[in-house]
Amino acid sequence: MILSNKFGYKSKVCLDVDKIISITKAYIVKMMQNETFRTPIQPQKFDKKIKYDSKIVSIGSCFSSNIGKILEDYRFNILSNPYGTLYNPISIHQNIVSAIREREINNDHILDDVPTVKSLDYHSDIEADNVNDLKTLIDSQNLKVKEQLSDAEFLFITWGSAFVFEYKKTNKVVGNCHKLPAKEFQQKLLSAEEIVASFDELMQEITSKTQVVITVSPVRHFRNGLIDNSLSKATLRYASHLIESKYANVTYFPSYEIMIDELRDYRFYKDDMVHPSHQAILYIWNYLKETLLDDSSYNTMEQWDKILKGLNHRPINPESEAHQKFLKKMIKWCKELNKINVDDVILRIEEQIVNPTSH
Repeated sequence: MILSNKFGYKSKVCLDVDKIISITKAYIVKMMQNETFRTPIQPQKFDKKIKYDSKIVSIGSCFSSNIGKILEDYRFNILSNPYGTLYNPISIHQNIVSAIREREINNDHILDDVPTVKSLDYHSDIEADNVNDLKTLIDSQNLKVKEQLSDAEFLFITWGSAFVFEYKKTNKVVGNCHKLPAKEFQQKLLSAEEIVASFDELMQEITSKTQVVITVSPVRHFRNGLIDNSLSKATLRYASHLIESKYANVTYFPSYEIMIDELRDYRFYKDDMVHPSHQAILYIWNYLKETLLDDSSYNTMEQWDKILKGLNHRPINPESEAHQKFLKKMIKWCKELNKINVDDVILRIEEQIVNPTSH
């Protein structure tokens, strides 16, 4: 196979997929370290920092789930996307308000003629076998949201699209159409003013002690094409600017700009060319970590990383003296983590320790 390198020289090589992937990753890392080939977003300053005892809520698009999952894996106290993925600001805001105000569930939005019972207000993750079970599930999620937000230090809101679908039977914006016929909905583009008005209602229920972080999802929405996607993102960005100017405890986090302006390369998208790749998500996460997490959390995360690597290690001989010593060392590391509860991990490690008396 003949390949040309970036200087135009040709050489005959054997195609080694793993090697090419490894080289590509190394090249991307090198490129990201070289500011000649990118326009870096300047780090923000947050007076309030996330600590391990901070209570956090994250709600919105699938990007919100990605960041929430990382914080969950590091065992932060976070409630991540309790209603499943939600894209538009109205549904995100209204579901939070409904939870805090303990509003009645909208029966007109419950679909009981589908394989599993769902609600138009939530993602398909919120489903049940019957109406009563669905209502119980929604009530349970609402209670979690209300309790976590009652004294939360951080609320992350990720808007995905300014385009919404109104259910013609109720003239209400829905969170998910659940593949109902298009004729049952009316699509419209929210104005920045409508988004701000909806957010104002939400802020009536949020304490001033809660730092609200708004971000525009870097996920591209192809439903209406790229031109309308740009219009949608611009609307969301302008609305976030108006809101940030209005509230002292609201800050914008530039995940969209990092993806579009700093990374700015299709290599940082998944194969669908819509969603950020795992590498891009980690890149944005590192930016968030550097700007929002306090120093003590860094130390705990580094220690936790060391334990996770140990847990993922697959020894050739699990009963060897060396591995048994390593397991006991990991238990010691776990007990030194006084900021997070890792009792389940200690139990998991102890189950791998060979009892000397059994030999």
